[in-house]
Amino acid sequence: MGLVILSFFKPVLGAWLFIAVAALLELWVALVNTSKIKVKNINNKYTLKEIELIEHYRLFFQYPIISRQLSSMFSAIQLAVFPLVLWLLIKGLFLQAIIIGANYFIASQLAVILNPQFFLHDNIDKGKIKKPEDVAKFTEDMRAIDSAIEKMYFTKQ
Repeated sequence: MGLVILSFFKPVLGAWLFIAVAALLELWVALVNTSKIKVKNINNKYTLKEIELIEHYRLFFQYPIISRQLSSMFSAIQLAVFPLVLWLLIKGLFLQAIIIGANYFIASQLAVILNPQFFLHDNIDKGKIKKPEDVAKFTEDMRAIDSAIEKMYFTKQ
């Protein structure tokens, strides 16, 4: 938020700092997320679907609190794009506006990857998904994520 405010007073400096901070966060998440994990399924604790989702949403399961916070931060970056891009276009800073505008799409994907449970529940509970085959797939994913979290954090070993 501070970088957005700075951009209104010092557009060039604020825009480049916003780009740098967003890029560093996105790069860090991308690098950390590229390393693969193998789930140790002792006593067949997890189903195949749960293992698949744990390996796919690795950061969400490995660092749940940090992951949720970063997801909120990427959602904030995504919302900040609208006024910031408009302001930068008014100021004639087209390159910075294009780069920050592209962050809208990058940040949205990272927000979902970092907190799939929230986005699946939100989209399914509010009926935002229209195709029946998508509803079935996402509902299955949502139930598997909920079940894996329950088994991982709330059941005794």
